[in-house]
Formats: sequence, C-alpha cells, structure tokens
Amino acid sequence: MKIRPLGIFLFVLTIIVACSTEKNTFINRLYHGTTAKYNGLYNANELLYTSMKSYRENKKEDFFNLLPVSQVPTEEEVMGLYPAIDTAISKCKKVISLHSMPSVEKPSKKNEEFNRWIDENFIAIGRAQYYRRDFEESIKNFEFVRKFFKNDPSNYHATLWIARNQLQLGNVGDAKVNLDKLDVAAEKTESMAGESKKGSEDKKKVSSRFKKIQKQKEKKQKDKEEKNGLVFVPFPKNLRFDLNLTKGEYFIAKKDYKEAINSLEKSLEYAKKKDRGRIHFIIGQLAEKTNDPSKATENYTAVLKYNTTFEINFAARMNRAMTGGDAKIKKELNKMSRDAKNFEYRDQIFYALAEIEMRESNRDEALKNYNRSIFYSINNNRQKARTYERLADINYNDKNYVKAQRYYDSCAKLVDDKYPNYEAILNKATKLQKLVQSIEIAEYEDSVQRIAKMSPDEQLKFAENLIKKMKEDEELQKQLALQRQKELTTTGAITGDMSGGKNYFTNQKLKSQGFNDFRKQWGYRENEDNWRRSDKISMASFDEKKEEVKEKGTEEKEAPKETGPTPEQLLANLPVTDSAMEVSNKRYVEARYDAGVIYKEQLGEPQLAAKEFQLVLDKNFESDYNPMASFQLYKIYENSDLSIAELQKNYILGNYPETDYAAYLKDPNFFIKRKEIEQVYEREYLRYLDRYNRGLYYAVIGKAEEVISNEPDNKYRSKYMLMKAMSLGQMSNDKSQLVPVLEQVKAEYPSTPEAARADEMLNIIKNGYSKNEAVDFNKRAVYTYSEKAEFWFIIVLDAEQEKQLFNIKNKISDFNKQFFSKNQLVTETKLIGDKNVITVKSTDLKTAKTYINKFHSSSGSLGKVSQSTIFFISKENLIKLFENKSIDKYLDFFYEKY
Repeated sequence: MKIRPLGIFLFVLTIIVACSTEKNTFINRLYHGTTAKYNGLYNANELLYTSMKSYRENKKEDFFNLLPVSQVPTEEEVMGLYPAIDTAISKCKKVISLHSMPSVEKPSKKNEEFNRWIDENFIAIGRAQYYRRDFEESIKNFEFVRKFFKNDPSNYHATLWIARNQLQLGNVGDAKVNLDKLDVAAEKTESMAGESKKGSEDKKKVSSRFKKIQKQKEKKQKDKEEKNGLVFVPFPKNLRFDLNLTKGEYFIAKKDYKEAINSLEKSLEYAKKKDRGRIHFIIGQLAEKTNDPSKATENYTAVLKYNTTFEINFAARMNRAMTGGDAKIKKELNKMSRDAKNFEYRDQIFYALAEIEMRESNRDEALKNYNRSIFYSINNNRQKARTYERLADINYNDKNYVKAQRYYDSCAKLVDDKYPNYEAILNKATKLQKLVQSIEIAEYEDSVQRIAKMSPDEQLKFAENLIKKMKEDEELQKQLALQRQKELTTTGAITGDMSGGKNYFTNQKLKSQGFNDFRKQWGYRENEDNWRRSDKISMASFDEKKEEVKEKGTEEKEAPKETGPTPEQLLANLPVTDSAMEVSNKRYVEARYDAGVIYKEQLGEPQLAAKEFQLVLDKNFESDYNPMASFQLYKIYENSDLSIAELQKNYILGNYPETDYAAYLKDPNFFIKRKEIEQVYEREYLRYLDRYNRGLYYAVIGKAEEVISNEPDNKYRSKYMLMKAMSLGQMSNDKSQLVPVLEQVKAEYPSTPEAARADEMLNIIKNGYSKNEAVDFNKRAVYTYSEKAEFWFIIVLDAEQEKQLFNIKNKISDFNKQFFSKNQLVTETKLIGDKNVITVKSTDLKTAKTYINKFHSSSGSLGKVSQSTIFFISKENLIKLFENKSIDKYLDFFYEKY
C-alpha cells in the first residue's frame, strides 16, 4: 500500500517527461510517435479516404472520352469536399505542432526529426492539398519533405506527388524530371536486390571471421555516407504501382499512347484487384487510339473479370463489341437489349450492334440499329449525338450530302465545344447547309413552275392530293410518337416492378427510375436561361421522325380546328405571270449554280458539280449564269473529256464573245495580265492619292481626267472622279464647279460608296454654304475589319525623327532583311496629312502581328525607333486613311479590332 502512491507518482512523472519534445529518448519517441500516428494521422487519412471514396463512387464518368488515370475533383466538385479535406489538414498540422521532435517552433535550428511519423503527416497534408486543387501549395509542402527527409523513403513519396501536381498544372517537362529520378532509384534498388541475393549465396562459402570484417566495413561505409548525406534509400516496393500509374498519366499528357500502355501494363504487376478493372479499361481506350483493336478487345474483356462498377462493366462490354464484336457478342448484346435492367441503356446497346453490323458489311441491319439507338435515347444526349454523327458520316461518304447535312445539324444541336470533332461537325453542317438550301430552292422553283403550267383543274386536284398526303404524314407522325411513348412507358413499368417493396426515399433504384420516367414523359430540359433559344445551326426543313414526344396535358378542351392550308392558299403563290416566272427562273438558275460551285470547290465532287451546271444551261433561260456555268463545265472537262470542253468553249465564244470568259479562252493568260494591270492601276491611284495629300491638285486633276476619258475598265475610275471633285473644291471657292463631276459619279456608279459620298457633297453645296466658307470634304472614312487582306505597316515618326527620315528608313530596311527576309518587304516614305511616315508592304495578318512584337523588342538594331508608333493596315483601309488624313482615328479602330 505504501508503494502505490510512489508508483503513481513515478508513472505521472514518466508521462510528464515523455511529453517533452526536446528529449530524444525511447519513452519520448514512443509517446509522441504513437500519438502522431493514431491520433492525428489516422483520422486525417480516414477523412481523405472516405471523402475521396464517396466522390469517386458518386462521380458520373464520361466513358465516351479517355478516362483520367488520376480521379481529381474539378473546381466545382471539390467545394463539397472542403470540410473533410480542411479538417484533415488541420489535424495533421496540429500533430506536427505538438509532436514534432524537436519542436518546429524554431525551424531554423531544427535539422533532424526523431518522430518517425511526422513525415507521414506532411505527406498527408500534401495529398489533401492536391485533392483540394491547391497544387502550388502541395508542391511547396512536398519540396520541404524531400529536402528535410532526404534519407527516408518519404523522399520518394514526395517526389512522386510533386510529379502528379506538375501534371495537373500542365508542367509536363518538370514532371518528367521527377519521374526520371524515381525511375533511376527504382532500377538501382532492383539491381542492388539482385546483387544482394548473389552476395548472400557467396557468403555461405566464406569464413565467419571474414563475415565479421565485411560487416564492419559495410557499417563504416554507411556511417560515412550518412555523415555526408549520401545514403541511398531503397525504393519502396509499395510505391511501384503509383510510379507506373503516374508515368502512364505523363505519357497520356504527351499523347504518347503506346508508352502510356507500357507503363499502365507494368502497373498491373503491382496493382490490387480493386484497381485492375479500371486500368484495363483505360488500356483498352488507349489501344483504340493506337489502332490496335485486338489489344483493346483483350483489355475490355479483362475488365469483366474484376469486381468493377456497373457503369465500367457496361462500358467495357459496349467498347468490346465495337472493337472486336463477333456472333457470340452480338448474341450477348441482343440478350442485354431484352433485359429490363438494361432498358435505360438500349441506345448504347443498339449503337454497338450497329457498329458490329457495319464492320460485317451488313449495312441495312446497321442502319436499323442506328435508328433504334436514336429511338431509345431518352436522356443520353451524348450517345444520341454520337449516333447522329455516325449516320451523317455514312451519308457523307456515300455522297448523300443533303441527308448528311440533316444528321450533322441534329448532332450540332446536342453537343458543346467539349465534344470530339465539335468544330468539324459545325463546319460540315454549315458548309452543307448552303448546299441543301440551294438544292431545296431549285427543287421548289422547279416544282411550282411545273404546277403553274397545269390547267386550273389539274392544279386544284394536285393541291387536294397534297393536302391529303400532308394529313396522312401528320397522322403517321402521331402514331410513331404514341408507339414510342407506349414502349418507353412499358419499359418504365417493367423496371419499376423489379425494384421491390422498399420505401421510395430509401430505395436509390426507385428514385433513379422515377427520375428517368419523368424524363421520358417530359423530356430533357437544361437548367439555363433562355432555354428555348439555340445558337446552333438550324434547318427548318428537317423534320426528324424520331423527335421527343410532345408534353401531355396541354391539349385544348375543345376539339382542335383544322389549321392546315386550303387548296387556294397552296396555289396562291404559283408563278403564273411572265414576271413571276422570270423571278422564279432567276432563283432556279442561281441556286443550281451555287450548288455546283459548292460541289466543285468545297466538296471536291466535279461530276456532281457538272450535273448542276448543266441544269443551269438546260433551263434555256437567258441570264449571267449561262456563261459562268458553261465556263465551269469547260474547266471540269478540259483535262478529262476534250469533246465536252470544246463544246462549252464554242458555246461561250459564239454566244458571249465580250465576256472575260471568252477573253480567257482566247488567251489563257488573260486573268494574269488583268491582275497585273489592276496592280498598276492600284499603284497609280495610291501615288496620286499621296499627291492629293501633298496638295498637288493640278497633277491630280490631270491624271483623273486622263483615267476618266481613256480607262473605262479602271476599277478606281469612280475614285478618280471623286478625287477630281475634291481637288477642285480645294483649289476654288466656287463649289458649283464640283457639281457636274459629282453628278457624273452618281450617274455612272449608282449604289456605290463613291456615289453616296458624291450625293452627300452635293447636298452640302446645294444647302447654302457660303462661297468663301471652307468646306471639309474629307470626312472620316468608315474602316472595315479584315483578317485575309494584305497588310502594310505604318511607322509614325516624331518631329526629331522626321529630320533623319532617310537614315531611319535605311534602319528599318536593314531590320526587315535581318528578321523578315523571306517576306520581301518594301520600305517607302509617305505623307499622311502633315505627318511623314514610313510604310512597309506587304504581308498577312499573322506575320503582321509578329512583326510589330519584334519591332518593339528590337532596340538593339532600331534604337529609339523601336518605341515609335507602329500599326498595320489593309490596302482598302490605307486608301481611306490617305483620304481621311487622321492617323489618330484609324488608331482607335486598330486598337479596338486588332
């Protein structure tokens, strides 16, 4: 009894002593190590494990795209995990604060750690920050672990997690550096393990005295390495799985899918069973990307051996069918389509069956299954879009472009910019839309013309039959919709019967079924503003037979009235007069010609184009499209069928000898020569515009009169007229002298910008300006934005630089030769208003932007000139700038648009 108080006292004293973090004794290490492991670290790891497990179980994965190797929450998803992650971080920080040996209160004096669980707490914090998407903070944390615990396996853990963070940040190169370090350590460990095994066999043959000496040498060497910080720590075996998994993630980021497969296959050697199914699935997806269907099929089949989620299992079956489906798999898929638990997924099942049939060249059966896939698609817009795209591609390859456009259009309505081939789908839908519109216009005009030529009785009978057909089609649509709804409702009832008698709110299957039934009844509505609108491509003429069923309960109580057109309404717009027929013919030939150009230029289908061009000529309607269509036919057949080409040549020369097409047929260099002449005209116009800006009005008037009289084909002739009038206005106070010239502009070039400007100037003159009052005819031009024009650079010089104009011009010429020699830029001096500028011509938009950046960063070769105002301008806008004379106004436009 006398000993008990003493024992209690000693026990309490021991606990108090053990609480100290400054003493490195067994009892202190035991106490703080146990507390650090089981109090904070264990709870933190449990929080991370349960929160991430819950996230992964509830995450709806996109099996249409490559699954991510690392399942990291997005910015939106991670917000729901903040409480658990933040609690885990605070627990570990508290452990480090209370149980680090020695204390972390004076980190500058701390150069070692005696508590073996502190590094694990740092790693837990870094992992939590990684899942929290605080990648930069996570890297800092792991960098500390790597630096402070360099002779501990934690160093490898930290390096691996740093690589993972860098991959998330997109720093692929930095990630590779760290992964290479881990690879070296892993290989060295394997090598040492092999040597150790061999050494242990050799040691059996040597004496015990030699063993003792060898052991002492090894200990001495180890102590020396520890002292110098050169100890090699074996690479942990339990980290090999994560290393190979992360390497796979790295190679995927590099799009090196074959190496990614190798790394992931190696990770399978160390993977737990619960992880293998997902890895096999990803390998299967990668094999598809490398065009290795046999490997893909092999891995998708392997997925089915493991206890994965229903979604992965189902996706593996679908993908296996599409990469290597055979009769056995077709039988399995047909069985799955009849199984009630798979009714929600029948759209995917029928799509997979269709892919097998296409691979086996059973086209008709494949098309049936594609249409079934669309029919049974309820709330899986991604699958429906995929099916529409496939049908579009099939029709596109069959050159059935009208039908292809309708499928591309349906696909475009269902996808966003994250969908694979999004841009290509929109481009094809847009491109083909113009073709479809042209063909539909031509067919419509052809139809109404044929009806217009019927007798009144025949027209009435035709209209009545058409109305009857429209009603039959409408009734058929209703029957199809009712059939679809009935089948989907039956599906819901069957699935509902399987759910048992559990309470609705505790039965996830019932809740899910209720949600799906709601969708079947009411359709899918995205939670967004203005949901009725769509910025996707639309075609009013496309009536998809498999559209969603209209909402119930919206019918009027009274019987609906007949709302269809009457025969009189249908016949009202027939082109029965000569003028109406002429308008219809114009629309017809224009539409046929446009369709031909699209076939020829955009789709590369010369024979289909030739058919459209021939229809223009067969119409026997005189229009500007006749020589154009004939010339297109000539170009199509000039190298393949000389007889047709010669026929078209003679047609143009005989009927349209004054056209440019006839001139080309006489001289194949006609268009080249004309372009050269136009370039001369352009240079001359810019030269005299520059003279106008310099005030050389007599010279400008002389040149303008020459062009007006002798060059009727000069495309700048109207501009010369306007420039002549403006020069007269600058030279004389009698503005009435301008009136004849301005009237000539309006008469010869109506509906042009020059005519509008002339009309404006005439209004100014006629509305009573004093003869002695200066009139500003140089109003601000409207600049136009262009990306495809040729651009000139304008370098604006200050007053000091203008004194060295020619020296600066030479500097810029040298700069152009040094950095842009391939562009063959030409440097000149010009006057805009009262400003001397240097112009550099000419280049495209991309090079123009590069040029300006290089110009401003080349103070070494350009000196202070590199800081001058520089901008680029299209030829069209340059002409307006010379007329306008205001650089500042153009700069406002330039900075806004470019």
